[in-house]
Amino acid sequence: MLQKLFQLDEHGTTVKQEVVAGITIFFAAAHIIIVNPTILSDGGIPFQYAMIATVLVTVIGSLLMGLYANVPLALAPGMGINAFFVYTLVQGYDLSWQMGVAVVIVSGVFLIIAAFTPLAAALSRAVPTSLKYSISAGIGLLLVMIGLQMGEVIVSDPETLISLAPLESPSLAFTLFGLLLILILYVRRIRGAFVIGLLITTAVIYLTGFGGTPESEPLELGGYLGIFTAADFSGLLHVPFWMAVFSLTLLVLFDTLGLVHGLVPYNKDVSKVYQSSAINAGISGFFGTSPTVLVVESAAGMSEGGKTGLTAVTAGLLFLTSFAVMPFISGIPEAAIAPILMIVGMSMAEKLRDIPGDFTEWFPAGLTAILIPLTYSIIDGLAAGFILYPLLKWVTGRRKDVHPYQYVIALLFICNYALLII
Repeated sequence: MLQKLFQLDEHGTTVKQEVVAGITIFFAAAHIIIVNPTILSDGGIPFQYAMIATVLVTVIGSLLMGLYANVPLALAPGMGINAFFVYTLVQGYDLSWQMGVAVVIVSGVFLIIAAFTPLAAALSRAVPTSLKYSISAGIGLLLVMIGLQMGEVIVSDPETLISLAPLESPSLAFTLFGLLLILILYVRRIRGAFVIGLLITTAVIYLTGFGGTPESEPLELGGYLGIFTAADFSGLLHVPFWMAVFSLTLLVLFDTLGLVHGLVPYNKDVSKVYQSSAINAGISGFFGTSPTVLVVESAAGMSEGGKTGLTAVTAGLLFLTSFAVMPFISGIPEAAIAPILMIVGMSMAEKLRDIPGDFTEWFPAGLTAILIPLTYSIIDGLAAGFILYPLLKWVTGRRKDVHPYQYVIALLFICNYALLII
C-alpha cells in the first residue's frame, strides 16, 4: 500500500529510510511548537491557543505535502512570517489579532488563486534572484533581532537606540549559555540540536532558581474551539485591512517561491507544492495562527534520504504526538527560546553571500535586508528593494534586466505608501 501511494521503488527509497527522514525533520523543526506561539502571543493571541493552532496546521500541512504533492517537505507557520503578522500587521496597522487572522484567510484566497493559475510561476520568473536572497536574509536578521531582545542580550538606550544589556543580567547569562550550547550541538550536526539545547537550558534556569516553580497548564480545548469563529472581517471596507492583505500575500508568495526554488527536488511536480502550500496558508487563519510555509528544516530530512511524501507524513504524525507534552511547554523561559531564533535567523542571513556584486543588484538587495530588522517591518524592506531595483536598472540603461511585472509591483508599493500619506 505504501509503495503504491508514495512510489517508493520508483524513487529508490524504503519505508525505513523515509521514516528516519521524517523523524529527523520533526526533531529539527520541533522548536516551532514553542517559538511560534511565543511570537504570536505578542500580538494578543493566547499562548496556548497559538500553540494548539501551530501543531494542527503543521500536521495538516505536512499531510497535504505528503499525500497530495508526494514531496519530503513539511509545512509549518513561517519564522519571519509570524513576526510580520505580529509586528507589522497587528501592531503596525493597528489591527486586533482577530482582524489579523481574517487578513490571513483573505490572503489565502489570493494565494490559492495564484497557485492554481500560471500567476505563481510568472511571478517567480519576475522577481530578481538578488531580491529573493535579500528577503530571506532580511527576515533572518529580523529573527536575530527578536531573539536578542527576547533573551535580553540587547536593551533600549535613549542615546544609541539599543545597547548591550548589563553584564550582570541573569537573562543575558542564560541566553548566552543556551546559544553556545546549541551552537556546539548544531555545528557538530547533532540531531535535535535545538530541542536538546532548549531542554538543557530550561533545566539549568530552573535548577538555579531563576525560573521560579515550573507549572503545567491543562489544555483548554473547549475554549480553543472558539478560535474558528474569531476572525473579524469588519475591516473589509477599510483601506488598512486591504493594505495588510496585499502585504501579507506578497510576502508569503515570495517566501514560498524562494523556498520552493531551494528545497523542492528537480523531479517533483512544483504546481502541487504551490497548491498545497497555498491551501494550508489560507486555513491557518481559521485555526488562529500566521500562514504556513515550507519548513526549511525539511532539508535535514532530505539529507537523511527522504525522497517521497512518506517523509512528510511521518513528520506530521510526530507533531500530532506533541499534544501529550503541550501542557508543560508554556513553562519554558524566553531565555531558552531566544538562542533558537538567533541561530535560525543567522542561517537564513547566509543568503547574503549569494547576492551578485553588481551595484544595481547589491544595493537594492542589501538595503532590503538591512531595513527589515531596523524598521521591524518586512514590507518596508521589500518596498525599498522592489522600487529601487527597476529604477537603478532604468537609469543605467539596462532596462532589459527588468521584467514588466517588476514595474507593476513597484507601482503597487508606491500606491501603498501614497494611501498611507493620504
